[in-house]
Amino acid sequence: MSAPPELSALERSLRLLTRVRAGEGRCIALFASHAFLIMASYYVLKALRESFLLAGAAAEVRSYAVAANGVVLMLLVPLYSAVRRRIDGSNLVRAVSAFFAVNILTFALAYPFRSSHWFGIVFFIWVSVYGLMVVAQFWALAASHFNTKTGQRLFPAIMLGSTLGALAGAQLTDLLIVRLGPLPLLLLGVVLLTASIALIVPETDAIPQPSRPQAAPGEAPQRVGSVLGGFQVVFRSRYLLLVAAFVVLLNCIGSTGDYLLAALIKGRAEALAGAAATLADREAIIGALYARYQLWVTLAGVIVQALLVSRIYRAVGVRGALLVLPAMALFVYGAIAFVPVFSMIYVAKILESSTNYSLMNTTQQTLYLPTGVAEKFDGKTTIDTFFWRFGDILQAGVVFAGLNWLGLGTRGFALLNAVLCVLWIALAVLIGRRYTALSRTETHNTAPMRQRQPEDLVVYPGRAIDHRLPAETFFDPDPGDVLAYEARLASGAPLPHWLEFDAAIVRLSGTAPTDCAIEERIEIVASDMDGAIATAIFTMRRATA
Repeated sequence: MSAPPELSALERSLRLLTRVRAGEGRCIALFASHAFLIMASYYVLKALRESFLLAGAAAEVRSYAVAANGVVLMLLVPLYSAVRRRIDGSNLVRAVSAFFAVNILTFALAYPFRSSHWFGIVFFIWVSVYGLMVVAQFWALAASHFNTKTGQRLFPAIMLGSTLGALAGAQLTDLLIVRLGPLPLLLLGVVLLTASIALIVPETDAIPQPSRPQAAPGEAPQRVGSVLGGFQVVFRSRYLLLVAAFVVLLNCIGSTGDYLLAALIKGRAEALAGAAATLADREAIIGALYARYQLWVTLAGVIVQALLVSRIYRAVGVRGALLVLPAMALFVYGAIAFVPVFSMIYVAKILESSTNYSLMNTTQQTLYLPTGVAEKFDGKTTIDTFFWRFGDILQAGVVFAGLNWLGLGTRGFALLNAVLCVLWIALAVLIGRRYTALSRTETHNTAPMRQRQPEDLVVYPGRAIDHRLPAETFFDPDPGDVLAYEARLASGAPLPHWLEFDAAIVRLSGTAPTDCAIEERIEIVASDMDGAIATAIFTMRRATA
């Protein structure tokens, strides 16, 4: 597409994160706000689930409760597919969100009966399902309404809203749980989730037509008739099977690390509370410790999301981004195996989790952009729920066998994770190759072209310069692609110090000097997301009169 004729103030600021075309600012803001609300709600409830469970049960029970999610989701996936046969798109996302909002109210009503350890176990399982289902629906909706190149550009910015929501939820919990107790936070979770429902229609309506898929999202989606639902979609696609295996390993490795952290946090909380502490005391201390941990994770995630994700995409693409977390995890668990102390585990988990929640989370959502509607909804939901939790089942088996049969300690679990990371890297390579092939099938890159020669620029000594290239100077026919611009002298040297270039609106400005002759050839370079370029050269000369 041609250079954007005008960008709003919001769009100009978003260009610090990623490439943005004119008209996309509003939809980015709405999608990011939706992501912010659901993640803030989830992180409030996530801290509560830990306090409800660990206050009345051992850390090992947490691993077994996580594994129980897999059984629940095995039943839930066919039920979800049955619902999607009747409701789809925005209506489906709205219905799923409303269902979980009602569930939160039910737990709030049952809160006075939480003294039973079953309350903590059931709530833990439910929150785990909630966090997977609601988030999966949001990103399925986004993937179905943006074309591949637009999604690659905008998902890092939208994910920043998600990361900030997690940060806000963790911070609110840390500040309020001791002062107000868990019940008001349960109600806050309802309010945040309900507010997100109101954004579903406005956010999809706000997407500019060039940013949408070529097949309009309003068309009838593919539906799965089998009782197996999303399982059928995954197992018939080699690509989705690779993604599913990747997700299983991601969660197995991460959850094993979470077990190591949970055991240490429970021990620290019991030491701080003392033997005479009540259930509420232990809940508050554990909740505060987890909230502070999540605060550091999400704060680091915000920095990575805002400053690094889009730059990593530009440098190595989605294919290279897939390798970052597995390589980092290999280093992290290798280090823990040799230095198994609390501070090492704490810092390592912050590093691993923040990268997971920023770069890897964004990359996971991007993997579905070049797939069909059934893959985006049924397939993605199945992978993000059942296969994600299957990783937890595998992790629970690892913890049980490691503790009861093999006598593994911190070092042993860390070494096992390091071995799994090698397999994880191999899967990332295979998925990256397949993703590249699918993306090329959908959008074969065409290099941008210069379709109009710019006029020469005549400047007057001592006077201001305000020169913009016409929007039609360059053209890129690829859907969703946005050109980036730079200016330099035709010789390759930088522009004179008195001449500035605004890449957002392709504008030269400054004040011509009064004491020297001006005769320079200026080159404007337009590059697309794949690095293909087009150039335009014109002459800047001093006025003769």
